[in-house]
Amino acid sequence: MKTARTQFSFASFSYQYFNWIGRSLAKVFYSNSRVKLEKTLEDAGFRIYPQAYFSVVGLIFILSVILTASVVIFAKLIFLAPAPLLVILLGYAIPKVAAEDRAQKLDLEIPFAGTYVSVMATGGLSPYESLRKLKDCTLLPNISKAVNDIEIDVQVKGLDPISAIEKSAKNLPSKEYKDLMFGYTSTLRTGGDVVHFLVVRTEMMFKDLAVKVKSFGERAGTLMETYITIGILMTLTLTIMFMTTLSLQQYWHGTLSANAFLIYGYIIVPLVSMLFIYLSDSQQLNHPINDWRTYKVFFATLPFTIFLIITMFVPFAAPQLALSVAAPFMSFVVWLRTALYLPIGYNAALGMGISLLIGSIPAAIAHSYYARKGKDIESDTSAFMRDLTETRKTGASPESCVENLSGRNYGRFSPILQTASIQIQWGLPFGTIYATFKEKIKSWIALINVYLLVDAIAVGGGTPETLETLTHFSETLSSLEKEKNQSLRPLVFMPYIGTGILLFSTIIFLGFSGTVMGSYSNQTIPFAPVTTLILPPLMFQVFLIGLVTGKIGSCETSAGFKHAAILLTLGLILLPIANLLIKPIAGGFG
Repeated sequence: MKTARTQFSFASFSYQYFNWIGRSLAKVFYSNSRVKLEKTLEDAGFRIYPQAYFSVVGLIFILSVILTASVVIFAKLIFLAPAPLLVILLGYAIPKVAAEDRAQKLDLEIPFAGTYVSVMATGGLSPYESLRKLKDCTLLPNISKAVNDIEIDVQVKGLDPISAIEKSAKNLPSKEYKDLMFGYTSTLRTGGDVVHFLVVRTEMMFKDLAVKVKSFGERAGTLMETYITIGILMTLTLTIMFMTTLSLQQYWHGTLSANAFLIYGYIIVPLVSMLFIYLSDSQQLNHPINDWRTYKVFFATLPFTIFLIITMFVPFAAPQLALSVAAPFMSFVVWLRTALYLPIGYNAALGMGISLLIGSIPAAIAHSYYARKGKDIESDTSAFMRDLTETRKTGASPESCVENLSGRNYGRFSPILQTASIQIQWGLPFGTIYATFKEKIKSWIALINVYLLVDAIAVGGGTPETLETLTHFSETLSSLEKEKNQSLRPLVFMPYIGTGILLFSTIIFLGFSGTVMGSYSNQTIPFAPVTTLILPPLMFQVFLIGLVTGKIGSCETSAGFKHAAILLTLGLILLPIANLLIKPIAGGFG
């Protein structure tokens, strides 16, 4: 007799033993509205029973309570006591945020899906068959998943295509997706002009996308201002509290210890930065496909960066952990500090700053190269498509047009076009030709244009009307991308000003604390240990500010490595300049 094997999972374990807390949380947050909770999870794409989901949240909450209680009791970090409440708040918010994120990604992809269906329709392919061809399109992953669900409803569940499309539109959270699909099925049922509807609706979606681009520029500005303001105010406030505690410790024992300051600098600041990166990502119009090459460069050089931190920062911050191999690196830091006429306490800050700077440079160079190459490919591809459209109007076949245009100069796109021309002459299928493009082009915008072009030629013969429609949408997309970059470009100035204010104010306040406050309390503040404690986290924070700047200002975290390298260089330059101004402004430590 065979026994059934029970599949174990974290969700099933949580539901089996902690469903009591799951029911309570579901009742608190959704007033026991099971339908509303199921709809939220469905919109988020979470295939899990509602009470099972909150049972998982409840178990994680209990574990966080145990962990936080241990930290509070043994490390005396009382301010971390409310931390478990964040688990419940996140458990409530994550499905809603995930649903909004999914809707936003669909809203971004649907104009291109509409373009594809419109182009295919002008070539004679039915809209439903056009949608089916998107099932394996990796350039539009969310649309591909939705089309795959439609295909399952038709092939497996026996629904007719129109009913399956309406079901998909009803269940997905994207308004743009609903409008396109419901409009298409309604036009089809009433016998209207489906091709005209698709073209007009796609144009409207691109116009709506332009409005979203403009509104995001305004939201991004607010987000950047909030991040810089919070970063500066939080750091300066804690620095003032810490320095005041040291200055008046024989009269008053403050609650901000050195350990608490380290936790803030190396744990809380990164968490806040990650939060703003996530908030920016949830509001941005991100490309469906990411280019990971810059991150690969960064992680490839990360071991060397960690080695530099161990040898150039750790020996000054924690001498008991210094390694024997660190001696030459320590000597270099000491020599540089002496050359810049900085006091002894700046060793650790210099070591941290130089290590992070060296670690950022390779990734910054890689991003600059790949980004510039991608921009060139995008503009060259758009120019080629316009020339192809005009050449096709002369009556030449699409294949002949490609061969004739392969001799023109399209910059970085020319070698790829020449390869495609040779493949056409050899009689290779269009799928092989597109694979060649996909292998050599990493820009999503250029690649989606080529994908649409290749399929348009393969399916509809690339009629002048089809190519004109495709080129029009391609130029619209290029215009939107330029408008987005122009709206975000001014934002990058704020982090540079904020970094200067943060470093300059902190160093000046160190001098102020050593004279005015020290004289008032008749107590000398040890400059070297205090500077070693305060300044290195600031250099780390400068690195994180660069990453957030790249995400908010360029919609790519990888762009942040360039800003991080520049900001760290600026920080290293400001250290000696601000130190020279300590004596005239605050009297110095003498």
